[in-house]
Amino acid sequence: MNPFDDKFIYYLKNNHNIHVIDFSTISGGCVNSTYKIKTKKSFLFIKINTDFNPFPEEVKGLEELSLTNTFYIPNVVAVGNFKELNYLILEYVDVSKPSSDFWINFSNNLASLHRNYKDYYGLDYNNYIGSLDQKNTINLDGIEFFINSRLLCQLKIAGNNLPVIIHKKFENLFSELYNLLSVEPACLLHGDLWSGNYLVNHHQKSCLIDPAIYYGNREVDISMTKLFGGFPNEFYHYYNNFYPLNYGWEDRVDIWNLYPLLVHFNLFGNMYLNQIDNVLNKYI
Repeated sequence: MNPFDDKFIYYLKNNHNIHVIDFSTISGGCVNSTYKIKTKKSFLFIKINTDFNPFPEEVKGLEELSLTNTFYIPNVVAVGNFKELNYLILEYVDVSKPSSDFWINFSNNLASLHRNYKDYYGLDYNNYIGSLDQKNTINLDGIEFFINSRLLCQLKIAGNNLPVIIHKKFENLFSELYNLLSVEPACLLHGDLWSGNYLVNHHQKSCLIDPAIYYGNREVDISMTKLFGGFPNEFYHYYNNFYPLNYGWEDRVDIWNLYPLLVHFNLFGNMYLNQIDNVLNKYI
């Protein structure tokens, strides 16, 4: 569906002073339809969703990340809805190839981001991970938060799509997590930190997009960088120089990543089942 009919273009002009000259589809998004807009003044990036509206929470996440003065965060131009269209308009980020010192700067930025603390785990509002609800019920116990607001929420969504034996294995894992996981102060997390959610802008600044923020154990962000292609080894070297991780963090990566794996199981199906089962068998 092409959303840029005359009525929507007129609406953007009248309500946001955005004069659309041309637009082109940007591929890669699995939740929203995304476009590059050419205007009289600049290029903009727009996300459109007709199924649900994740954008007010995304704006809050972008704003909270921006307040840390760590990563470059795209400016929010407009957010709203027009008929059945929910939309978020951001500045368009011209991307470049990373320079030789990119990962030093990225690691330093992430270490600084992770030094923004709260005395609780979670967030004072719920948001989204992909197209799924992400419950952020505040908890003073980080491991209990991980069980209740991360794993159990996704297991409830999975329901009978997951074999009974997998549900049983998770129950067994829960009783071991206090022995397996390391306790860290609750810090601000991007929440969906994989290689598709950072950019390098033309000033060689690292830019974060598509946040699913909350306050949690920083090993969650670090662990997710190991999924879906992963970050280069130099990232972990530099991050540990700036903000050393607790001993044995690599042994806990697969546990933390059960959350995004369950998310992907619920979004995309059985292709993630064996990976989930292998992790469970590793720890119980």
